Amino acid sequence: MISSHNKMTSSAHQRWAVLVLASLVMMMGYIFWNIISPVSTTLKAPLAEGGLGWTAAEYGFYTSSYTVFNLFLLMLFFGGVILDKCGIRFTGVVATGSMLLGSIINYYAITYVSPLDYVNLPFAFFDFIPQHIKTQVLVSAFGFGIFGVGCDITGITISKVITKWFTGYELASAMGTQVALARLGTATAFSFSPVLVQQFGINVLLAVGGTLLLSGFVLFIVYCFMDKRFDTVSINIQPRGDESNNDNSFHYSDFCKVLHNTGFWMIAIICVFYYASIRTFMNFATDFMVNSFAVDKETAGWVISTIPYGAIVLSPLFGILYDRMKRSYILMTIGCGILTIGLLLLTFPLSHTVWYALVIMILIGIAFSLVPAALWPSVPRMVPLKQLGTAYSIIYYIQNMGLFIVPIWIGNVVDYYTSATGVNYQVPMLIFTVLAGIATITSISLRSSHS
Repeated sequence: MISSHNKMTSSAHQRWAVLVLASLVMMMGYIFWNIISPVSTTLKAPLAEGGLGWTAAEYGFYTSSYTVFNLFLLMLFFGGVILDKCGIRFTGVVATGSMLLGSIINYYAITYVSPLDYVNLPFAFFDFIPQHIKTQVLVSAFGFGIFGVGCDITGITISKVITKWFTGYELASAMGTQVALARLGTATAFSFSPVLVQQFGINVLLAVGGTLLLSGFVLFIVYCFMDKRFDTVSINIQPRGDESNNDNSFHYSDFCKVLHNTGFWMIAIICVFYYASIRTFMNFATDFMVNSFAVDKETAGWVISTIPYGAIVLSPLFGILYDRMKRSYILMTIGCGILTIGLLLLTFPLSHTVWYALVIMILIGIAFSLVPAALWPSVPRMVPLKQLGTAYSIIYYIQNMGLFIVPIWIGNVVDYYTSATGVNYQVPMLIFTVLAGIATITSISLRSSHS
């Protein structure tokens, strides 16, 4: 863990300046991550109506491509080990640069690759991936996959940044604030993407997202100068004789220690089912609202945006609550339980009015802030700083399994239940509810292993 020297090398102003910089970097990433979700209905619209003619299965594949390199090329594992071996500055610059590169490829695919061209894939991953797929979708997915590598490794890096600067202080509050700004990014995407697409088109939307990622890349470079100064001052004031007791280098045995931590695995299981449920739901939520509540795309986007907007306010408050009560399993159980109830009420709605949907989205927004506010600060309590990058990378890797499989699964289910009159979303919503229920049961079990 970080020693007491932190108290001598960082003031409150420095810590919170670092937090703002780091949080803004992640906020840019979350804007781009969610920028397409609110306009999925436009993607699926025919070319004659200004869409791209994507199927729900193709859109599900595109959404899942965020995780493909992280999963199958083990980029998250490499990223976590590189972070622990090479440090925050090197890893962060490479990761934020990867996000920017992925956005450029994504923009190129939407702007310059025809949606009329197709390619036949030699594999279908047990029929999850469409074998006859648009070239545009494939190139877009390639770019989104590179972005996903950068975004997840940036997330791991930012978590280690906050732990480095805030251990011994208000760590959970700082992480809650970071989550709040990340949710602001998500809310911004859901609120303004439909408006931008309607006025300028999808290619301009992606250009705006890429510009924001360029800003995030520059902000991280600014942070690097602050971090280098922090390390220099720490070395200069460290009392002699402390070096032998301050070994922060990574060893293979550290990886094994992480794997033998039962509480860590419980956190990982909660993470994969919780995020597979709520994240995939949000990817399809606009289309769900259009088909199930008969609203236009702009209204649907604003209704869905109440989920992250609520988290902006609540995440820091829940972080403060966690700092005071130190009972992560209670907060996670409540959050996962609220998510399960909210999704169940959307699966079998008591009313089909916009106001009913809005109330349920507010409930889901509480879960969207409560669970992460308790989940992510729990990891530094279980593993020391030198193992933190590896621990987070394992959790992110497991999370990516769900974020790869579930969107493709849901995309195929949506296509199956699509007819000339629209889409019946009851079965997809039931899948989301079951996933959230598994996360709830696991969080209850966490008490017996590690709280």
